[in-house]
Amino acid sequence: MTSRHYSPAPCALEGCARNAVTGAQRCWQHLENRDAFINALASQDLENAWLVEVDLSDRDLSGAKLAGARLSGADLSRTDLSGADLRGAFLDEADLRAANLSDANLEFAVLGGADVSDACFKDANLRRANLVGTRARRADFTEADLYYSRPGNADFQEAILANASIERAIFRKANLAGATLSGSRGSPNLENANLDGVKR
Repeated sequence: MTSRHYSPAPCALEGCARNAVTGAQRCWQHLENRDAFINALASQDLENAWLVEVDLSDRDLSGAKLAGARLSGADLSRTDLSGADLRGAFLDEADLRAANLSDANLEFAVLGGADVSDACFKDANLRRANLVGTRARRADFTEADLYYSRPGNADFQEAILANASIERAIFRKANLAGATLSGSRGSPNLENANLDGVKR
C-alpha cells in the first residue's frame, strides 16, 4: 500500500489533482473496480490509510484498525464500526448516518461537519474529539466518554447523552434542544447553547 495519510500518492490518471486511495493507484473517483477494492480492504491494517470520499456504506468494519486514517467525505452510512480503532482519524464531512460506533475508540478524531444523525456511539471513547459543526440529531451517546470534546456549533437535537461523561466538553453555541442528559457526569461548557426541552 503506497498512499498513506501522511504521504499520499497522486492519482495515476493524468490531469487528476486528487490523491490515490490506499491500496490502489487511483483516487476513489477514478477507481475502476470499486467492489474489488473494498472487498480487499477487510483483511488489511488501515492505520493511517488514505480513504478520502470512499463509499463504505452498509459494510461490516467492526473492530477495524483505522487509527489516523483519512476518511474525509467518506460514505459510512449504516456501516458497522463497533469496536473500531479510529483514534485521530479524519472523518470531517463524512456521512455516518445510522452507523454503529458503539465501543469505538474515537479519541482525538475529527468529525467536524460530519453527519452522524441516528448513529450509535454507546460506550464510545470520544475524548478530545473535534465535533465542531457535527450534525448529531437523535444520535445515541449513552455511556460515551466525551471528556474535553468540542461539539461547538453542533446540532445535537434529541441526542441521547444518558450517563455520558461530558466533563469539560465544549458545547458552545450547540443546539441541544430536546436532548437527554439524564445521568450525564461532569461540568461542560454550555455557553450560548440551546437547551430548550433538555431532559435532565
